[in-house]
Amino acid sequence: PLLDSGTVTPGEFDQIAAAMKALSHANAPPTPLKLITGQEAAELLGVSYSQFRALEKEGAFPFSRKMVGNKTVRYRNLDIIKYMMSDEIRAEVADATDANSTSSTKKELLWH
Repeated sequence: PLLDSGTVTPGEFDQIAAAMKALSHANAPPTPLKLITGQEAAELLGVSYSQFRALEKEGAFPFSRKMVGNKTVRYRNLDIIKYMMSDEIRAEVADATDANSTSSTKKELLWH
């Protein structure tokens, strides 16, 4: 779910995550449950729609599809947000950053 674009550093990501966690404990209104399209899910995860579909087909995500009607597929926004905030994903970000480090700087990862 991460793109290697250099817009957000791992340190900045940790600050954003900490701020979001603090907001969740500071009487911030809860995020309402919403069913979103695959395109919206891909945008939340910061990947292209085709990448999202391929990753979903491989079983890379712990969240599942919700069928609306016979053909329409939706995803719960809160499941995706929970996945993005999981410690497992944060560890993968750190591992990817360490594996992609150059001699002077680490590659930076982007959350969309």
